[in-house]
Amino acid sequence: MFDVLKRILVDDLQIRAEDITPAVKRTEVGIDSLAVTELATVLNSRLGIEIHDYELLELRTVGDIADLMDERCSAARERERAELQPANVAPKTTWSAHANATPTHRP
Repeated sequence: MFDVLKRILVDDLQIRAEDITPAVKRTEVGIDSLAVTELATVLNSRLGIEIHDYELLELRTVGDIADLMDERCSAARERERAELQPANVAPKTTWSAHANATPTHRP
């Protein structure tokens, strides 16, 4: 996930590739509050994962951001798998209690 993040930081946020390592602090490479907002938008739209800017502001390093991305992508994959699997639901019966009742005839 780090490589994906690095590519986004270079291509979209115009951060120099040689400055980006997992251990570097996000503020040291220029990921300030404005860049965090842009990064959150790119991650949400491009990767389909929900990461908020306030969550990114709480993280210290670029590696921490990559870890959060990995966590969210894994959770999204698990949700997709769960949605694709058939539900373990007993089949519905179509008869009712009245179906076996003796009809009454009124003259």
